[in-house]
Amino acid sequence: MVEHPVRRDDSGIPSDPARVDETGRRPIRVIGLLLLLQAAGLAGVVLYELSRVDWRRLDPESPSARAIGAATSLLFAPPAVLALLAALGFLFLSRRGWILAALSQGTSLAICLWLYTETAPLYVYGVMVYCILMVLYLNSHDVRVVFHHPGREDVGPASGASSDD
Repeated sequence: MVEHPVRRDDSGIPSDPARVDETGRRPIRVIGLLLLLQAAGLAGVVLYELSRVDWRRLDPESPSARAIGAATSLLFAPPAVLALLAALGFLFLSRRGWILAALSQGTSLAICLWLYTETAPLYVYGVMVYCILMVLYLNSHDVRVVFHHPGREDVGPASGASSDD
């Protein structure tokens, strides 16, 4: 039995995306697992902050700093859900997984930047570093190769405009 290598064009993208070997899918599975870890971490931050508040003694007229911190930590719930959905998308090799992962990273970073300017809890630094590394990994060549559309050229904003003015 003769194995035929995957042919690649000049850009390094396989000419037949259905024949991407198993090593080409490894970065996708790694990102899926990292997104699961991120979803668990964000959910852990929310649960930790919520557990620190004594809800029976909470005065609605003047809430404590811990209660405000717990309420603001709830902002991490939507990015955690997005990260979980993105992880499932990556593990099942769905193209929607990439956009969900990018949205999760962007919203997590936006929330972290807002928290940094307001209260600056210590966990913000770790979440920001993790999100930045995930954005870099999402945009790596190995990941883009798997999600590349084979017959579609990358069209920039200027190429669609007419120059016959």
